[in-house]
Amino acid sequence: MNDKLEFVSENDSLRLLYNFNGADGPINITIQNKLQVPVYIDWQRSALVINGHAISYVPSEMKILGGFNGSSYNYSSRGSSYGATSGSLHATASLPATKDFIPPQSYFTKSPMGVTNKLIENVPDTAFHRVNFTMMDGYSVPVKLATFTEATSPLRFRSYLTLMVGDSTNKPVAIEHSFYVSELINTTRSPQDIWLTSAYRGNQFYIKEPTGYGKAMAGFGVIMGSAVYVATVESMSQVGNNIGNNISK
Repeated sequence: MNDKLEFVSENDSLRLLYNFNGADGPINITIQNKLQVPVYIDWQRSALVINGHAISYVPSEMKILGGFNGSSYNYSSRGSSYGATSGSLHATASLPATKDFIPPQSYFTKSPMGVTNKLIENVPDTAFHRVNFTMMDGYSVPVKLATFTEATSPLRFRSYLTLMVGDSTNKPVAIEHSFYVSELINTTRSPQDIWLTSAYRGNQFYIKEPTGYGKAMAGFGVIMGSAVYVATVESMSQVGNNIGNNISK
């Protein structure tokens, strides 16, 4: 790790950096090309593997962003009514990039997806114990903490990248980095209170789940709060071992 607790894997050809800081574990990947020839990343042949389940880094759905502007008119007379609505729809569709190009002696950063937006399952309540956690302002608050080893972790994931060196038609090179969640914190405090304002937490991400009771009724709101789950990520021992074997100048 570097001083920002980001995961770094480096040799004479490439420098790869992973940062998971933020909501739902964004996979921020920075790839630095140290070579005198370009490097191509094939995202269609790259994937995130979560507990053995592979998810392509290229989404299968097209994103469409837009809006609707319109107006309506209602007319009623002698018990009958008439209504009309007119408007315009504007939208932009974007196709995900399947390949990215890194020129020589430059770097590239991408966030293709997040690790998870759901609570990490298969963690019994007995795995948590209460500890005092020091917040950003120096005060301590009680939280529930669970720690795991690589073997007992409820969430293990791998980043599998396919690259081509020199030309996009050259033989692909596979690079894989493996990680696991080593710690979970369960608290009702906001991420800003706990750690989010710190830029030096590249190995942590959080998940928020709304909590509350009752159902919404006319004229009334629902009393809501949120449970925050902070996950700390560690790297497995084999991380980056195959970079030097597959890429050279």
